[in-house]
Amino acid sequence: MIRMDKVRFAVVGYGNIGRRHVHFLKNLPGATISMVCDVIEERARAGGEDGGCSWTTSFQEVLNEPEIDVVDICTPSGLHAEMSVMAMKAGKNALSEKPMALNMREAREIIDTERETGMRYFLVKQNRYNPPVAILKETMDRGGLGDVFLITSDVFWNRRRAYYDDEEWRGTLSLDGGALFTQSSHFVDLILWLSKRPVRVEASMKNIEHTYIETEDLGSLRIEFEDGSLAVMNYTTATFEKNLEGSITVLGTRGSVKIGGKYLNELSEWNVQNVEKPEIPPGAPPNTYKGGYQGSMSNHDKVLANVVDVLLHHKDIAVTAESGKLTVEVMQGAHISALEKRPVMLPLGGKDLEFDIRTSIPFPERG
Repeated sequence: MIRMDKVRFAVVGYGNIGRRHVHFLKNLPGATISMVCDVIEERARAGGEDGGCSWTTSFQEVLNEPEIDVVDICTPSGLHAEMSVMAMKAGKNALSEKPMALNMREAREIIDTERETGMRYFLVKQNRYNPPVAILKETMDRGGLGDVFLITSDVFWNRRRAYYDDEEWRGTLSLDGGALFTQSSHFVDLILWLSKRPVRVEASMKNIEHTYIETEDLGSLRIEFEDGSLAVMNYTTATFEKNLEGSITVLGTRGSVKIGGKYLNELSEWNVQNVEKPEIPPGAPPNTYKGGYQGSMSNHDKVLANVVDVLLHHKDIAVTAESGKLTVEVMQGAHISALEKRPVMLPLGGKDLEFDIRTSIPFPERG
């Protein structure tokens, strides 16, 4: 039972992202950290010291602890779904870093478990809170861009050998899933958040530089929606030397908007009928990884605040499990399309629905 004044968190996985979660939770009204868990004892102990709480190397100990309301899952991507299901079945709410899952079977299991247990499932999609993204969404919701006919997104990032060597799970099919699932899923989420229902996806993927990993490092997606609009997304982790761009552009019959910069942090273009370009408040700095690598803007404080608001104040969940499943569905469809060199209809059905990236052929072997 959640105490009336505090939501008690256990942070599972004290790597780069887990440390950020602990940092924000320590300063979040209505939240307290009860435990930090990591399979590496040194990390677990450091997390406990950082959070001023107990620590453990056993996930089962987290599940058995009655003084925990939310299991905050910051582990490798391939463990998110299994740990989320285990947490809810143990009577705890689950908060998961992206991606929700690496296949549709796991995504559906999360939704079924949430319904069956009555626990709540939360998903980290912090880029929805980026100041220019929030303004774009608000403008589109009130029809400010007219009928949207095209969305484009470019994710031109760099990940060198040191990035993959730093954590052995990175670049693997079983725990990473690839550049689309790991680096670019936030951008897929935003495309879908700003669009109508997707009905078709076609994709091409390759590994052009990182031959020592199992997954792709380059891809292009074309998504069609029920209203006839299109989205095109290009992504790579092979950009020369450093990150170049993380952008999204929306074209409508009454306006054009581009959010650019390296991390969706700049309102690069604004041409909207009868609407002046708004002033953008400063956003949070991007995540920084060992070796100077950077990722998306860090609005995890807002994600965690929503968890507290839902559980203490009965507010709405900002990112539903269903929206997370849709992102997984489009990414799974894209992988099928790239592997089989054909367009894939959405929603997925038949053998496409049961596809599992973990059992597909590693991209360096695809020629």
